[in-house]
Amino acid sequence: MGEWAMGVIVRSLDEAAASSAKGEGSAAAQESLAAMIRAFVTLAANSPNVYRFCDTAVNRFAPEETGGFFNSVAGQLAERLGLSGEQARLWSAGAIGFVRAATETWLSRPDRPEEFATTITHWLWATLPEQRGVEQ
Repeated sequence: MGEWAMGVIVRSLDEAAASSAKGEGSAAAQESLAAMIRAFVTLAANSPNVYRFCDTAVNRFAPEETGGFFNSVAGQLAERLGLSGEQARLWSAGAIGFVRAATETWLSRPDRPEEFATTITHWLWATLPEQRGVEQ
C-alpha cells in the first residue's frame, strides 16, 4: 500500500515538474519548483490520510535505490532546478524537509492551498545556492 501511494505522489510531482519545464532559465526553474510544491500540497490537502500514511510508513530518507522517497524527490528537485554537487544535494534535502514540515503544520488548518504553495515556493526560491545552473 505504501509503495502504491508513494508512486502516486512521485508521478504527480514528476508530471507537475515536467509540464512546467517548457521554458528556459530562471523563470522556468522557479515554475518547476512551484509546480512540484503545488502538487505536493494538493495531494496533502485532498488526501491527508494518504499523505500521513506515506510520511510514516515508508523509509523516507533511505538511499533512492532502496526506496527512499524523499531522497528520490530531492534528486528530482535538484535535476529540475539545474543544481549539482554537494550543496545541491544538501539544499534539496533541506527543501524537502521544509516543505514537509510546513505542510504538516498547514494541514492542521488547511486553507487556501494555492496561496500556501506560492508562499513556500517564494521562501525556498530565495534560499537557492548561488551556483545553480539557472540564471538569477
